[in-house]
Amino acid sequence: MLLYMKWLPILCLMLFLNTGCAKNEAIKLTYALAGTSASCQGDIVVFKFEDKRSILRLGKDSDNSSISTVSDVSDWVGWALFDELKSSGCNPKYRTSTVMPGDAVLVTGEVLAVELNQTGTTTYAGKVSVKIMVSKAGQTVHVEKYTSEVENIVVPGYASESDILAEALRGIMTEAVPTIAAVASSPM
Repeated sequence: MLLYMKWLPILCLMLFLNTGCAKNEAIKLTYALAGTSASCQGDIVVFKFEDKRSILRLGKDSDNSSISTVSDVSDWVGWALFDELKSSGCNPKYRTSTVMPGDAVLVTGEVLAVELNQTGTTTYAGKVSVKIMVSKAGQTVHVEKYTSEVENIVVPGYASESDILAEALRGIMTEAVPTIAAVASSPM
C-alpha cells in the first residue's frame, strides 16, 4: 500500500499534464521591415489601432484545433506601421491612450481581420485586413481599407506560421506607407 501511495502523486501529475497538452497552438506575431521606397518628412503620431475582429482566434489547424496568438494584434499592426514610417524618414511617435497630435499627422485605424488557417500538410494561408485613417490639422484626409493574403509553406527551422502573417502585413504596409508619407510630407 505504501508503494502505491508513493507513486500516486506522480501519476496524478502526469495525468494533469497530459490533459493540458491538448493541441491549442498559440503563436507570437512578429514583423520584419518591408523596406518601402517611400520618402517621408515630418512628424507622425501613430495611435493604437482598435481590434474590430469578430473572431479573436486566428484560425484552425488541419485537425480542427484552434490557432490563437499570444500577441496583441492592435499593437502588432501599429508598431509595424511605426517601424515602416521611421524607416522611411518620418519622425513617428506611438501612443496608446491619449493623443494630442498638434501639427503632426495622426494615423489610426481598425484591425478588421487577422486569420491563419492550415490548408495542407505544411501549408498555411494568412490574411490581414486593416482600415487606416489619416488626419492632418484635425481633418480626415485619407481613409482606406487594405487587405493582403498569403499562402506559403511552414517548415520548422526555416519558416513559421508567424512569418506568413508578417508577410501579409508587409503587403499592407507596402501600399499604405507611401500614401501616409505623402500626406506627412505635403504642406498644410
